[in-house]
Amino acid sequence: MKQFFSVVLIITAAFSMPSGICSQEKYPAPGLISAADLEAHVSFLASPLLTGRKNGSPGLDIAQEYIVSNARLLKLKPAGGTSYLQPYPVIRKGMDREKTEIRISSQNGDTVRIKKNLYQVFPSAPTDISIEGEVVFAGYGLVREEHGYNDFEGITTEDKILLVMAGAPTSADGSTYMFEGDNWSDFRSYTAKLSDLFRLRAKAILFICDPKSGFDNLEEQEPGIADYLNSSISLKGKSSPVFAFPGTMKIFFADRSVADRLLEGSGKNLEAIQEKIDSDLKPYSFAIPGKNITINIVTTTEELTLNNVAAVIEGSDPVLKNEFLVYSCHADHIGGYGDWINTGADDNATGCAALLSIAAAFRKPGTKPLRSILFLWFSGEEIGLLGSEYYVDNPLVPLENTVADINVDMIGRVKGIADTTSDNPMTGLNEVFVITGNQSRELSAIARDVDERIPLDFNYSLSGRTHPLQLFARSDHYNFVRKDIPVLFFTTGLHTDYHTPGDVIEKINFDKMEKITEALFQIGYTVTNNKKRLKVNNPFSRW
Repeated sequence: MKQFFSVVLIITAAFSMPSGICSQEKYPAPGLISAADLEAHVSFLASPLLTGRKNGSPGLDIAQEYIVSNARLLKLKPAGGTSYLQPYPVIRKGMDREKTEIRISSQNGDTVRIKKNLYQVFPSAPTDISIEGEVVFAGYGLVREEHGYNDFEGITTEDKILLVMAGAPTSADGSTYMFEGDNWSDFRSYTAKLSDLFRLRAKAILFICDPKSGFDNLEEQEPGIADYLNSSISLKGKSSPVFAFPGTMKIFFADRSVADRLLEGSGKNLEAIQEKIDSDLKPYSFAIPGKNITINIVTTTEELTLNNVAAVIEGSDPVLKNEFLVYSCHADHIGGYGDWINTGADDNATGCAALLSIAAAFRKPGTKPLRSILFLWFSGEEIGLLGSEYYVDNPLVPLENTVADINVDMIGRVKGIADTTSDNPMTGLNEVFVITGNQSRELSAIARDVDERIPLDFNYSLSGRTHPLQLFARSDHYNFVRKDIPVLFFTTGLHTDYHTPGDVIEKINFDKMEKITEALFQIGYTVTNNKKRLKVNNPFSRW
């Protein structure tokens, strides 16, 4: 049962709204959205045969052709005139593996070149870089005052290239980390080191896998992250979001053979050094004598074409049909690596399926809207919301006639046992997160009204511009926000399978997904059939 104050809010909103907003008393009978239909769509879009729908891949092309074929079956009109596709140009920048290298020079004149498994971590996109300098081994690159541990004590770091092991001290068998508070086996643990590393005024940090990890390089330990770091994509004509300020410390991840070559002839080896640090729980940092290192990153660029899919249901009112409600989602995912495929069942095959089912519901007898509806399946979301950014700068229908955007991203999961941290907020069986910036009180009131009438609770706890996870700015709706278009963003949350091969169709709850999609349909039905257009009380341009 809803809490009493929610009922009071609904009643108050109903009496304070302009006439027309609550005039939509009749809703289509339930049953227009089918869990079976949703499952059929997700089954195709999350098939391993599509290899994770990576931007620029044949898998994403196939997924988009599936969406286009269903749009044709539903007799949706192509929003681009004669085509359902909205093409846009992007620039992919990658590392030239033939020219990118680490060069180790010895005092005796010997030079060793290592070309394999070098990745640029910061700046966070491939950049032409050449750095040369002396090398200092800095242990794990950690300061833990509560343990009296400081890897930087007694060494000179300014203008040096620091060689740093991943992870943190462990027990003898490597099974237990001695410093609590961070998952040191997770790539995200590197952020725990950065605040200390950036204060050192070093030229560069060269991360390597620690011997106990069993990995030789980032590609073995975190293949997905290695693949992500290997290239970047940006909209053609747009400045890169990555700024390489002169003199800023650079961060790389190198093959462990670099450490072996640097320590060669010194009487030390990485395995013994790690054992000493871990057993004594004391730093063992030192300058590596007689060796200089040069890091050369050389990049390549190429132009690609990506596509959004856009389809329209024309409104039935001769005047209101010139206004548009947008339903949006993204069709791309992050692809695969090695033997692993990130099928992206929840992220975001579920959103794509929801839009197809909503479009089908609006094609049923008695549901034709007064306003027009634009369905947008974006690409480029996973690499920086590029598809939606391009769309709002090059709209297929006038933005001034766009009344709202309802965005759908990951709506198929129920909170699991592992989803217990603040980084993994998830909803229960009969709950969905609704994320909004409260731009339109009338749109919020419509959502609350639908919430009160259906067996599904709307949870607004992740909303707003100040939430630490910043979900308000992390999906395609945000580009509509920037254009003063009110939005509602629906998601069931960030489960622990997010961006992993564990995001599979077997973990989707299609009954829950049906309820959410029904709610999305009813909100859109109300917006498109109210005689008066939504007011925008709190536009982005005033923020």
